[in-house]
Amino acid sequence: YNPHSVAEKYIKPFVKFFVNSDYRKRLWREQKIEQQQNKIIQNQFAASTKKIIIFLVPGANKITGIDNISGGMLSIASLFEETQKIRDTHQAACIMLTFPAENLLLKHTRFENNITVFRFQQLFSYFTSLQEIIIHIPELYVVYFKKYCSKQQLYFFRQIANVQINILNQNIRLMPSKIEIDSLKAITQNITITTAHNKYCTLDYRNLYGVPLHFFSTFASPENYDVVKYSKKENLLLLSPDDAEKNEVITKLIAQKLPYIKVQVIKNLKYQDYKNLIKKTKWTITFGEGLDFYFIEPVFSGGVSFAIYNEQFFTPDFQDIKTVYKDYENLVENLVENIAKLDNEIDYNILQQQQHTLCAKYYSKAQYRKNIEAFYLKQYTFA
Repeated sequence: YNPHSVAEKYIKPFVKFFVNSDYRKRLWREQKIEQQQNKIIQNQFAASTKKIIIFLVPGANKITGIDNISGGMLSIASLFEETQKIRDTHQAACIMLTFPAENLLLKHTRFENNITVFRFQQLFSYFTSLQEIIIHIPELYVVYFKKYCSKQQLYFFRQIANVQINILNQNIRLMPSKIEIDSLKAITQNITITTAHNKYCTLDYRNLYGVPLHFFSTFASPENYDVVKYSKKENLLLLSPDDAEKNEVITKLIAQKLPYIKVQVIKNLKYQDYKNLIKKTKWTITFGEGLDFYFIEPVFSGGVSFAIYNEQFFTPDFQDIKTVYKDYENLVENLVENIAKLDNEIDYNILQQQQHTLCAKYYSKAQYRKNIEAFYLKQYTFA
């Protein structure tokens, strides 16, 4: 008998239920979600399914119950949808599950999709005949996966004949260490890594991690965006939400030097609202990874993007673009002058076309789909 475990399991939740209204709301909300998930899973999947491909995603906000939107989440949703389209290739069912211990979520509501999100536990309680599993795990969750799986769940995986864990390397700075990657081998020896950026899909990284490495790319490609020409653009400069301090500096700088330009930080937008916004803006600055969606998507929408060169993400040819700066100080020093020089149809279009051509070189929908299919055929970039 352990009084501490009894208190943790029964007494504390009982007290919490009566004193914490947010906790009560979450319990009611998740109870309803569970009921919906239990009903929907029977319509979408056979309990006798033998092969399944799993995409693990973050859960809902603890207080609001609303899903969080990010470039990483959009990428996972796209990978899920493209994987579903090639069932003839992999012969598997596809399911999206919230990561173990995350708050439940039934559907992502901040971008268009038709994906039902199920809870992690349903993998074990519903499916009775699984023989092969592929699990896609975002890189930042790798260190928590074994920790949040129960002993029974880990045992379940070990009893499956063929389990593959694929780490979705969407941001090289968030990748776990080789030691943490190797710890997954307690579940399966079949571990792979796929990358969103070409820059960190190399033989050196394959050798560093010691597992097969494959290039996926991302869903961002010219075909997915409406291009708006310079004459239809507004005097608007967008800032990515990555660095509030830098954004404040830029906002003040533009207000002093180019007061006719409106500055807006991208935040609290549904994805379609964001896409509509970047169509009408002339300028976008990202203080994130550099070559990220805040750079690429405005370019594919006819805008001009600014960034700081980051060798972990940009390929060297981006250094030839005048709006990709060597460091933050250089950006601040030259930003106003560069905008003033580019703010005419001729110079704007020349620079915009240079950016568009270079981004399109690396982001192609046809190649993206080929890369995904190659993964399921085990035709890895670096086996």
